[in-house]
Amino acid sequence: MNAERGDREASELDADLALASARLERATPAERLAFAVERFGDDLLFTSSFGAQSGVLLHLWSEVARGLPVVFIDTGFLFAETLAYRDALADKLGLTVRVLRPEIPNAEFVARWGDDVQARDPDFCCGLNKVLPLAPLRDAARAWVSGLRRDQSRAREGVGILERDGHLVRVHPLATLTKADVARYLADHGIPEHPLVARRYLSIGCAPCTRAVADGEDERAGRWAWSNKTECGLHARPPGHEPGR
Repeated sequence: MNAERGDREASELDADLALASARLERATPAERLAFAVERFGDDLLFTSSFGAQSGVLLHLWSEVARGLPVVFIDTGFLFAETLAYRDALADKLGLTVRVLRPEIPNAEFVARWGDDVQARDPDFCCGLNKVLPLAPLRDAARAWVSGLRRDQSRAREGVGILERDGHLVRVHPLATLTKADVARYLADHGIPEHPLVARRYLSIGCAPCTRAVADGEDERAGRWAWSNKTECGLHARPPGHEPGR
């Protein structure tokens, strides 16, 4: 009976999420975020890369969820421009930023696995430097906010406003926004662009794994461009294997 009751409760939760997600399709990004804050409170996790399109959600967070922190993972491989942008935007918006770092310092990581580890096995690098640092916070949260949009790539075309991800509810307040919507929002609210956007870095992660994007390419075409990898290391397979040779 316990298993049956658990299955029934899970099914009811999925149905509830589906209804709420459908209702939020017609809501504004601010209303979607407010829904998540009201429903999950301190159990709501928000991670930001302070990348090319991050200013919209960070601004919304500063208005709707000011008392909650923004979690930033400093992998040790980030662009200097990203770190400067983080500090400037956090100051401008009054954000509380919680910085996570890998257990293995960057110099030791490179000495142990080589400065070409990203080319050989980017999932391994992401696993140790992004997935593991975040794991305790992810496990403790009930919901996780991120800035995924449907127009960013084919892999994200079907992303919902709310989605189940194991024990977590994934919340995507910006899912229906377009690239033009993002640019207009940033301009309307006086939010500066990431300094690398002017050089056509339209999706910005770690420096070894990011290149500029050519005209006509998806925003995320510059990420791991030499491989079949298309998503952030936070979505990679669990770490624990040695990097590929």
